[in-house]
Amino acid sequence: MNILLLQNMSIILITAVIVLLIFNKLKLPTMIGLFITGIVLGHVVNDTSIISTLSELGVIFLLFIIGLEFSAEKFTAIKHYALIGGILQVIITTILVTLLGFALNLSWNSALFLGFLVAFSSTAIVMKVMQQRHITHSVQGRVTLGILIFQDIAVIIVILLTPILGGESVETHLLPQLIVKALGLGLIIFAGAKWFIPLALRDAARTKNRDLFLLLTLFICMGTTFATSLIGIGPELGAFIAGLLISNTEYSHQTLGYIQPFQDVFMSLFFISIGLMVNLHLFLSNIGIIILLTLIIVIINFTATFITGMALKLPTKISVSIAILLSQIGEFSFVLAKEGMSYGLMTNEFFSIFLGVSILTMSLTPFLEKATPQIVKLIGKISYFQVDDELKTLPEELEEETKIEGHVILVGLGRNGKHIAKACRQFRIPIRIVDMNPTIVENQQALGLPIIYGRASNESVLKELNITSAQCIVISASTYEETMKTIDVARRLNPDIHIIVRTRYLKSIDDVIEAGADEVIPKEFETSIMMFTRIMDYYNKDVDEITGAVNDLRSNNYDAFRTVTSEDITTYLNYKYTDLEIDSLRVSENAHIDDFPFEENNLKVTGVVRGEDTFIDVKSDFKFFEDDLILFIGHRENINKFFDTI
Repeated sequence: MNILLLQNMSIILITAVIVLLIFNKLKLPTMIGLFITGIVLGHVVNDTSIISTLSELGVIFLLFIIGLEFSAEKFTAIKHYALIGGILQVIITTILVTLLGFALNLSWNSALFLGFLVAFSSTAIVMKVMQQRHITHSVQGRVTLGILIFQDIAVIIVILLTPILGGESVETHLLPQLIVKALGLGLIIFAGAKWFIPLALRDAARTKNRDLFLLLTLFICMGTTFATSLIGIGPELGAFIAGLLISNTEYSHQTLGYIQPFQDVFMSLFFISIGLMVNLHLFLSNIGIIILLTLIIVIINFTATFITGMALKLPTKISVSIAILLSQIGEFSFVLAKEGMSYGLMTNEFFSIFLGVSILTMSLTPFLEKATPQIVKLIGKISYFQVDDELKTLPEELEEETKIEGHVILVGLGRNGKHIAKACRQFRIPIRIVDMNPTIVENQQALGLPIIYGRASNESVLKELNITSAQCIVISASTYEETMKTIDVARRLNPDIHIIVRTRYLKSIDDVIEAGADEVIPKEFETSIMMFTRIMDYYNKDVDEITGAVNDLRSNNYDAFRTVTSEDITTYLNYKYTDLEIDSLRVSENAHIDDFPFEENNLKVTGVVRGEDTFIDVKSDFKFFEDDLILFIGHRENINKFFDTI
C-alpha cells in the first residue's frame, strides 16, 4: 500500500479529531470545525486529491439520500408550495444577485452565473438543523424541503447551461442522439422502478444477509449514476434518481439506515475539501469585503425567500423561519463554481472570495436559526405583518401533521407479535410495527397493518416509527445481539420509553436489564407458566388461585429462576401447587417419543417447545428435533427413575 496515502489520511483524520474536540468543548457547530480543518490541512498535506475524490462521493450519497427520503405522496400534498415557491425563490434571488454582480463590474454572463450560485441553499446543513430542532414534519419543514428539492433539480439544469454561459456553442446535430439516449434511460428507469428493483430488494431482504442487501443498494446508487453520466447528465441527478427508485418501496427506511453512515463520513470530507480550497492569504487580505458580501448575500437570500413565503400566503412567522433556513449558499454551488471556473466565468481570486463568503453564510445558519423567535418579534413590530399574521389561516394541506404519540412499537411480528398487535388494535392502543421478513411486511401492509421493513437496531428505522414520542417498545422477535443494539438505540433516542424484551434464555435477564430494558420475559419460563396453568385447570383449581400463583412466579423479574437452567425452570412450581411435579428435558439429537421411557415411569408429556413454537398435542408419532425442550409431569420418584434410565 502507498505509505504516503496512509500518512496523508492519518494527518487528515487526527487533525479533524483534534479540531472537532475543541469545537465540541466550545459548543460550536461541527461544520465550522470541518471548514477550519480543511484550511489547516491545506498548509500541511501536499496531495489532497484523495479528499476531493471522496468528497464527490459525499455529494452523490447526499442526493441519493434526498431521493430516498422523497415521498411522492407528501410532495404531491405540497407541490404548489414546492414548485411555485422554488421557482419564485430561485428567480428572485438570481435577479437580485445578478444586479449585485453588475454593481461589482462583472460581465452579464458572470453576474448571471453568480446569481445562480447564490440561489441554491445547503440541503445538508438545512436538513441537519431541522432534524436537530425536530421541525422536519412541521409546516416550515415541509415547505423548506419542497423548495430544497426544487433547488436540487434546478442545479442540474444550471450545470447543463453553464457551458452556454461560458460561450460554448450548442451542437444541435447531437440533439437527436441525446434525446434517444434520454428516452432509453427513461424506459430503463421505469422498468427498474416497476419490476427489477423491488424484486431484487425483496429477494436480497429474504436472505437476511446484511452485506448482500447493502451491496445491492450501492449498486443501484452507483449503477444509476453511471448510466446517467453516459448520456451527459451529471452524477448528482443520477444519484437522486437512484434514491427515488428505492423510495417507493418498503425497503427505503432500512436502506437509509445503511447509507447514512457513508454519507456522514463523505460529507464531512466534503466540508474539509471546501476548507482546502480556501487561499488563506487571499481570504485574510480581503476579509473586509468578504464580511460585507456575506451580510449582503444573507440579506438577499432572506429577503427573496421571505417574499416567496408571503407570496404563498404563509403566515409571517413561518415565512421568517423558512427564510432563515435558506439564507446560506449551498454545497452544490461549489460544484457549480468549479464548472464555472473551467469556462472562464470566475477568476481564481473571485473564486477564493466566493468560497469565503459561502463558508461564512453556512457557518451563520445555526446561529440565525436559534435567533428565529427574536427576528420574528422584530418583524412583527411592523403593523402590516402583525395584522397579516393574525388573519391568515393555513390551507388544509399545510396543517400541522398529527404525529402519533404514546404508541407502542412492536419489534417482530411472529406468533407472539401477532397476538400483541391484535390486542392493541382491539383495545385501540396505537401501534407501529417493524419486521425483517419482507413477505410478512408485504402481506400485513396489504391488510392495512402499520408495519415497515427494517432492523429495529437501525436509528433511521426507529425514527420512522416515531420512537421519540412512543410510550413503549416491545422486542419480541430478535437475536440477542440485535436485542441489545435495539435497546441501546431506543434508550438513546427516547430515555423515557418503557422497554419490554422477550428473551430466549433465563440467563440473559441480567444482561438485558443492565442494557436498559425495564421488563424481561424469558420465553422458556413463560411456556412453563402456560403449561402450569393448564395443569392447574385440569385439577379444577380456582381461577384466582391460578392467577395468584402465576403473578407470584413472575414477580421481581423472575428472581427465583435467575440461577437455574432451562431444565430447572419448573422447580418452583413443583412443591407448592400440586402433588404432581413438572420437569423438562432438552433433546440432544433427533428422536421419537418412544425413545424415552415416559410411559414406563408413569410420566405424561404435556408439551414441546421448539424455537418460538409450542406443541401441546404430543402423540405417539411425534418427532423430536435437536434442542427441543420436552415438558412432562409425574411424581418425583418416577421422575427420578426416568432420569436414572436415560
